[in-house]
Amino acid sequence: MRREGECVTCGDCCRVMRITGILSHVVGQHGSLDEARAYYSFRKIRIAAVSPETDSLCFELDIPCDKLTEENHCLLHGQPEIKPMICHRYPAVSDDIGRCGYSFR
Repeated sequence: MRREGECVTCGDCCRVMRITGILSHVVGQHGSLDEARAYYSFRKIRIAAVSPETDSLCFELDIPCDKLTEENHCLLHGQPEIKPMICHRYPAVSDDIGRCGYSFR
């Protein structure tokens, strides 16, 4: 898939921290995906996406980036030498952010 469009500065991607995990490890540790969801929900962590095909899942935490301004601009945007690589590449795949200006074909 190829990313098209441009950032509309909604800021939604920078208000949530996303962490990729290994699905089989999480299920092995918790016994089932439902048990893992319950455990993490008590800590305000969501399992937002599950991909058995890639043995991965995505955790989401409501931790905003401290480089996001009130106007939804990144303070590091013009500084590629210090801006994290994941921020440069995001989104790399279709996301569930409704207001995002990017799409994939």
